[in-house]
Amino acid sequence: MKSRKLFLLLLFCLVFVPSALLAQMTKIKGRVTDGETGEGIPFAGVYFKDSKVGVYTDLDGYYSLETRDLSLKTLCVSILGYESAELDANAGNFAKLDFVLKPVASNLNAVVVKPDDHYLRSILHKISDNKHKNDPKHIDAYSSDVYTKMELDLTHPREQIKNKTLVRNFGFIFDYIDTSVVSGQPYLPFLISENVGKKYHSTDPEMDKELIEASRISGFNNNSNMLQFTGSMYLRVNFYDNYINAFNLDIPSPLCGHGTMYYNYFLVDSLQTDGRKTYVIRFHPGKNISSVAFDGEMQIDAQDYAMRKMHARLQKRANINWVRDLIIDVEHRKIGDSTWFYSREKSYADFSVTMNDSSKALSLLGNRELIYSNVVFGKDSFPDNKVMRHRSRVYMEQREQPRTEAFWDSLRPYELTTKERDIYAMVDSIKSVPMYQNIVSVLTTLFSGYFDTKYVGFGPYQQFFSFNDLEGFRMQFGARTTKDFSKKWRLMAYGAYGFRDKEFKGGGSVEYVFSRDPFRKLTFKAYHDAKQGGASKSHFSESSLFVSIFSKGDKQKRSMVNEFSLNYEHEHTPGFTSSFTVETKNVSSNENVPMVTPEGEWLSSVSSTSMSYSARFSFDESSVRGTYERSFVPSRKPIITVDLSYGLKGLTKRDFSYFRPEISLVLTPPIPPFGASTVRFNAGKIFGKVPYPFLKIHEGNGTYFLDRNAFTCMDFYEFASDTWVSLMYEHNFNGYFLGKIPFLKRLNWREALNVKAVYGTLSDRNNGGVDNEGHLVSENADPYIVFPLGMGELNKPYVEAGFGITNIFKLFRVDFNWRLTHRYKEVLGEKIKNDNFSVTIGFELQF
Repeated sequence: MKSRKLFLLLLFCLVFVPSALLAQMTKIKGRVTDGETGEGIPFAGVYFKDSKVGVYTDLDGYYSLETRDLSLKTLCVSILGYESAELDANAGNFAKLDFVLKPVASNLNAVVVKPDDHYLRSILHKISDNKHKNDPKHIDAYSSDVYTKMELDLTHPREQIKNKTLVRNFGFIFDYIDTSVVSGQPYLPFLISENVGKKYHSTDPEMDKELIEASRISGFNNNSNMLQFTGSMYLRVNFYDNYINAFNLDIPSPLCGHGTMYYNYFLVDSLQTDGRKTYVIRFHPGKNISSVAFDGEMQIDAQDYAMRKMHARLQKRANINWVRDLIIDVEHRKIGDSTWFYSREKSYADFSVTMNDSSKALSLLGNRELIYSNVVFGKDSFPDNKVMRHRSRVYMEQREQPRTEAFWDSLRPYELTTKERDIYAMVDSIKSVPMYQNIVSVLTTLFSGYFDTKYVGFGPYQQFFSFNDLEGFRMQFGARTTKDFSKKWRLMAYGAYGFRDKEFKGGGSVEYVFSRDPFRKLTFKAYHDAKQGGASKSHFSESSLFVSIFSKGDKQKRSMVNEFSLNYEHEHTPGFTSSFTVETKNVSSNENVPMVTPEGEWLSSVSSTSMSYSARFSFDESSVRGTYERSFVPSRKPIITVDLSYGLKGLTKRDFSYFRPEISLVLTPPIPPFGASTVRFNAGKIFGKVPYPFLKIHEGNGTYFLDRNAFTCMDFYEFASDTWVSLMYEHNFNGYFLGKIPFLKRLNWREALNVKAVYGTLSDRNNGGVDNEGHLVSENADPYIVFPLGMGELNKPYVEAGFGITNIFKLFRVDFNWRLTHRYKEVLGEKIKNDNFSVTIGFELQF
């Protein structure tokens, strides 16, 4: 019996222990210092003995490296002027190895070396001259297999889970803790994704597509919307571009044509790689650079001046929110006689609320790796099927059954570590803990505004209580169905009561989703509620407590509105979506929004029945497809929207006929290193005679909160037009100037400027402007109803400008705005100064 147990034990060790050992990684970080001065030694070579795996130390002597090859057991350090040293690498584990090097005594006479960077500058110029030839994106056509792995980790899990209840529910996760080779922080992997795909590229016609053949994410099913963002098409890094866009910031590339404006370069070594001479060049941000930059090294082929390797690390104390560290490693290889192509790309990011490296606060580590293989040049390998004809850049193969572990093992370029494999099982275990469900429920309520039960969600909580001039104190209660009720149908309803006007309000909607990809949905809405005319589409909910607190008192001018609408949204391609709407709206009059005919008759309301068509065009834009809605990932390419509305006369009492074309354009051009701009353009015209509630009432801001789509110093119902053009411009300098001021630099504040302008006219048939005595200001005017006192046309351009301090405590911004035109208004024959200055606050969550 004992011999049988011994045999089983030996069998277990022979089968499982070697595989566990092979599925580990050696992770090492440390510092190389001078034995006499204790100072860090820059540019020292740190490498595994008898291998090509190695790095050079940075300016302070620090290094970090890792390998999956457990046969490499000795780590060596060498640099001219010091004795070489080596230490045991502690293969398969994390180790912190510091080297103290002894200077080499020399009897040679001192040699004075004068700095001369002419040779290095010539290398940099040749790199720039050969960019087009060496950049793979300029290859005419190719296909390539791509393996992508992403991992997200939480640091210092033991410090976060000290409560006995948490330990009792989640204590098993401590068995999965690992250590970061970069920061040395203990971390807990909680998400891993893998996908295997085929990438297709062509310059004529211009095309980049990816077929994802297999994909999986721990904790998510294969139909999850998240899978589309795990391929190679997102978070792309190309150091041949002059600027690297990371976290919506443009970071100058070390290979950019004017890199000497941002970096100091050092030629530290030359190597023989694949029988070819290779330059090793280190780069560091210049001392007087306030923009974000990298610190690292690159290996350049000495014949083609192509990039072989790039190791770039975000400079310390860079003015980027929430990012404590960022490292990007890229490798290219030569295929054939002349073509350089992608080989591998790795990125590491440390997201934290604190920039203190020694802090044990919770932070998020992100790791991503791409490996390219089986490259074929030309279009012969392109499939002639639905993949190439598909409208989206990313196409996912649909499978009824998930891929097996044997399938993944056969396609991975290397074996996952034991802890990486265990993430899938660990996440499933966490999701089965009841306390986890409670935490998810609280977070979902916080961000969505609804408290969800299985079939019904109640909310939004921020609208339960509010107050305004028309309704006084207002109470509201709403509910909507959840995706467990139906993934096709969603029902929503709410009811409210105002204690001043003593009137019940309410509304609801019915949504039916025909398809999520492409997105196609039918929506019916109906409501009877108090609404603010002349508010922008991005205006916060008028019935929320937040708007009530930050409103400008008597600036609100609400009226009761009855509206019924039927809308169909149809996505034709990822960059083209159209919608068709049939709507009837009735707007009631009150003392703030009076409706009086030129003859003096008081109307109780005006109505409109209309049909409208809207088309939205975007370029290189991605979207997140939820169960019932679709949101767009910001893009720097133009977004154009065309709206056409036609009023139908004779269907309801006092309705009218009109035609209203309108066009909008949004641009966000980067202007590195001076930040980025946002341009919003809008123009339109109304053909026909309409009451003023259906004119273009230019968007005012009745609150002290930032609204980028409204005129900050303009009141509601102040100006109206039937022909108009507007331009709103904002530029964020991202701390370019404030980053140069010693005291303010520590605060990481950023600066922004904005200018908003609009010009419009009114035809006589729609000009209802009146003077202080109630007479029409235009002799030939023939409007349906006259304007409220204080409302008029833009007889000259309206312009306002302001500047803002952003990134206050990484969350807030304060803007100071001045009205430059229309600074006075005439009341009873006297000129009275308008409110020409306004301060607004805003909430911004940005990098």
